[in-house]
Amino acid sequence: MKNYIFMTVLVASLSVSCGKKQETKQVEVEEILAVEVQPVMRKSLSESIIASGILSSKSEMKLAFKTGGMIRRIYVQEGQSVREGQLLAELDLSEIDAQVRQAKLGLEKSERDLVRVQKLYADEATTLTNVQDATTGFDVAKQSVQVAEFNQKLSRIYAPTSGRILRKISEQGELITPFSPAFILGTGESAYIVNVGLADRDVVKVKIGDIATIYLDAYPNEVFQARITQIAQTVNPATGTFEAELQLQPKGKKLISGFVAKAEISTGKGASTLVVPIESLVEADKNTAYVYTLNTNNQTVSKTSITIGSIFGTSVAIISGISEGTQIVTKGAVFLSDKSKVKISPNSNN
Repeated sequence: MKNYIFMTVLVASLSVSCGKKQETKQVEVEEILAVEVQPVMRKSLSESIIASGILSSKSEMKLAFKTGGMIRRIYVQEGQSVREGQLLAELDLSEIDAQVRQAKLGLEKSERDLVRVQKLYADEATTLTNVQDATTGFDVAKQSVQVAEFNQKLSRIYAPTSGRILRKISEQGELITPFSPAFILGTGESAYIVNVGLADRDVVKVKIGDIATIYLDAYPNEVFQARITQIAQTVNPATGTFEAELQLQPKGKKLISGFVAKAEISTGKGASTLVVPIESLVEADKNTAYVYTLNTNNQTVSKTSITIGSIFGTSVAIISGISEGTQIVTKGAVFLSDKSKVKISPNSNN
């Protein structure tokens, strides 16, 4: 009986001992964390210029009446596709048609006057000056008819090309002034722009070709790339800013004119400095922080104090505490401590 009890205790002890060893091995395995690393690099950083604007189609056309008056009829709605030459809207032509008739009546009278004066001149009953005056009056009357007919034609809006009505600005029955846009016609979907206003201290920092990042409220999780294509050389008196045009890459997304956009323009004019990704910092406090540097000989990390400068987007300038080329942990740093063992993820940029 005693032997049986002794054997039972021995087996139990061995089981507990084996369990502890397995548990210890498991803990050791769990402590070896997979991290991503990359070397400290030197870059030229600059403060991004932040501006806002409205997205619009590069190929937009503003369509307007040449003359003013009351809009008699609008034949299209916003979002409607139209073909080239299609009638979009027309004014009440009562006054304009009367002007055409008046001009034609004036032409008929001047023609009769010219014929009468020419007969009198042939009979030597009038002077050459009278004939010349009558000829001039006839020519002026012809030009008046052409002007009246031209205005009559431009009292209707026809689609100059096929496209889509992006915006209907005026309504039927509304009084409109000459050259006030009644429609905005989009003739293409491939090119979009964002016009932003820059202060004088910012416009001197940018140039055509500078890269910008665009954020749209319609796509909060998407980032769009753009470039500066135009920079105004005079101030906009209405806003007191200089307008810059950024051409946007749609990335296959459905874009609509009028989307609110925020732009971060990179000028690329900063001084060269050491930088680390912002996600590599731990325990940051004002201008000091820590990073984990990789000890390649035994695959451990050391907690290193550094002095940081300004933040540029996702990068942080380093003033002191680390040298160029040092391998630092960029992902997984928050789970580490000094002397932690790590294994390098294949996604590392080392």
